[in-house]
Amino acid sequence: MNSLINRFEQSTGKIIKTLSCFMVTFFILTSGAISASAQYEKPGLLQAKNILKPELLKNKNYSVQDKVKNDGLFNHYTVESRFGVFEAGTDNSLKILLNEIDAIADMKLVETDDTAIAALKQSGQNTVSGVKNLFNDPQNTLEGAASGVASLFNRGKETIGKREATDAEDSKFEQFIGISKSKGIIATKYGVNVYSRNEVLQEELDRLGQADYLGGLGVGIASSFVPGVGGLILSTSGTARLLNEAINTTPASELWLQNKNKLVAMKVNSDTVELFLNNPSFSPALSTVLVAALESMKGVDNRGFFIKIALQASDPAMAKIITKIVVMSAGYNKEIAPLKNFVPFARIAQGVRKDGTKVVFMPADHVIWSKQVAAAAAPAGNDEKVSNTELWILGSLSKQATAELKKLGWDIHVEAESQLFPARK
Repeated sequence: MNSLINRFEQSTGKIIKTLSCFMVTFFILTSGAISASAQYEKPGLLQAKNILKPELLKNKNYSVQDKVKNDGLFNHYTVESRFGVFEAGTDNSLKILLNEIDAIADMKLVETDDTAIAALKQSGQNTVSGVKNLFNDPQNTLEGAASGVASLFNRGKETIGKREATDAEDSKFEQFIGISKSKGIIATKYGVNVYSRNEVLQEELDRLGQADYLGGLGVGIASSFVPGVGGLILSTSGTARLLNEAINTTPASELWLQNKNKLVAMKVNSDTVELFLNNPSFSPALSTVLVAALESMKGVDNRGFFIKIALQASDPAMAKIITKIVVMSAGYNKEIAPLKNFVPFARIAQGVRKDGTKVVFMPADHVIWSKQVAAAAAPAGNDEKVSNTELWILGSLSKQATAELKKLGWDIHVEAESQLFPARK
């Protein structure tokens, strides 16, 4: 069990330790006067039963520990399950994790022929050399191919040599023979992200995907074990509405090319686009969510500035925060008020409405009044108050943080998900 925790700390624990520092740095403004005698709150412990809905605390597959560590911005959870102990570093990450654990349990109900899968793996090792030239020398390999294959060549030629795979993707061999497609379809049926970095989930997706490829598992059979979930990728409702199961079932190389073309159409520098799309911190799904959100804000100037911001992401946690800020911006533009453009705000961007109102988006869970938050919230220069500026937060503020921010002139909007992404019938 300890080894399982260690594996997940490599993908979540370590990066979460730097996430709050990253967010605080993001929101640091030019320095304003902060009283040396100000009383600040310190990070502490919260209780899961006071944060989560009762149905999320425990079921037959998992139990969320009641002790929750809050670092001043984000909540950190420990989840005990039938499949090991997991860590989640934000409220949204927890919801995704719990959905994945339930999906893992359902997947394990599906029996597969392990002997046939083992044979496929050996066949894959023997076949890799045979298909190697397709990836190393696509021009000569595909030249003279039948028209059906040739129609795919332009896309392959444009991405090979420029696109770099992330560690959230399958091997080129698995993508080539169709296992990745099977995994994508199955992931969609179970309502999970095929590019998830959850290793236990990936093991089950691999098992079912390989079996489906061999003909030992029909997708229709698999669906009989699936609870009533849709094919949406992320649990954040606004993000989910921007996309559908196409992400799961579209090859990563095709997503890469589609995203590139969309960004170039937004007048983003092509070199900057490729640097963004080849950033390993962004999985194909996450980069597609970000691009879709930008594309939805037609008529808003300087959307491409977010791509430069995204180049700062050095791990998946930072990439998720940046993507959430973009998605929140898109929700605001659609549901609250049209944005005119984006302008720099510390190391991120803030939206500007046509009436001049500035809008800052913060995808935090629970914000306390810390010295860092006070510095970020301080008016610029010699101003005594922040003027004509809104702050939208997905989570909540402590009583002291609320009082201090209002005192500084901030127009605060907390628990903003339902306003930015209202449910549709």
